[in-house]
Amino acid sequence: MGKLTIEQVIKDVQQVPSLSAVVLEVLASFDREDIEIAGLVQKLGQDQGLTVRVLRVANSPFYGISSKVGSVGEAVVVLGIHNVRSLVVAAGIINQFPASEGDGLDRPAFWQHSLGTAVCAQVLAKALGRDQALAFTAGLLHDVGRLVLDAYFQDDFKAAMAHCAAEDTTLLDAERVVLGVEHAQVGFELARHWKFPVSIQQAIRDHHQPEREQAALTDLVHTANVLCHALDIGNAGYDRVPHLSSRAWSRLGLDWDSIPALWTETEQQYASLSLLVSA
Repeated sequence: MGKLTIEQVIKDVQQVPSLSAVVLEVLASFDREDIEIAGLVQKLGQDQGLTVRVLRVANSPFYGISSKVGSVGEAVVVLGIHNVRSLVVAAGIINQFPASEGDGLDRPAFWQHSLGTAVCAQVLAKALGRDQALAFTAGLLHDVGRLVLDAYFQDDFKAAMAHCAAEDTTLLDAERVVLGVEHAQVGFELARHWKFPVSIQQAIRDHHQPEREQAALTDLVHTANVLCHALDIGNAGYDRVPHLSSRAWSRLGLDWDSIPALWTETEQQYASLSLLVSA
């Protein structure tokens, strides 16, 4: 089995179906302050699958609403437009990839970890006055390259997972040795293909090496990913906790005393959003 080249990966990434028009429009709205909420809500309402998933979360016990939320418009009132946008992107992406066969990546566990990282990144962003929707989406997609490898290079990726287990190494190192490419590179190419904001592309590419190019969003996603691994939310395909960059931590200006309260908020929101995985 020969190693993959980034050219092979780019060629296959081009075959990944585009996101729905609604999801792409919601993503584009992240860069705009003047969102036309009524028009966005109307378009969301035309996508039944997205609507069902958003309403399932809006009606979860976390929000404590006494009456049932029955429409996307009501969900915006309950959750806020920023949270609804994040939910729409999550729901649209989670169902974008073909199911893997046999003993490939554990998809529910993978998405649980991704959602945990997304929520943690959003909570950190809120505490630091950063863009919460960007943080959520970048956190959700930080490992999306592994989905591409599992869906389109399954035998190669299984070999990397087997090497990881046999050699007791990180999956990242196993990818480098067996595949010749890393999931972060693959995820970056997919984010470019989907024309995501450049800051999200960069956060996906550098979430294991935030020193590569200094960026606040990358630091947020890197830190959220490590925290979720340490506290065992979901399963990204390996058991080792990644190294936490002291530079990323200090650039964000976080202190350990604030983490317990932030983690409580993360766990509460995650319990609600995890409904998306089974929706």
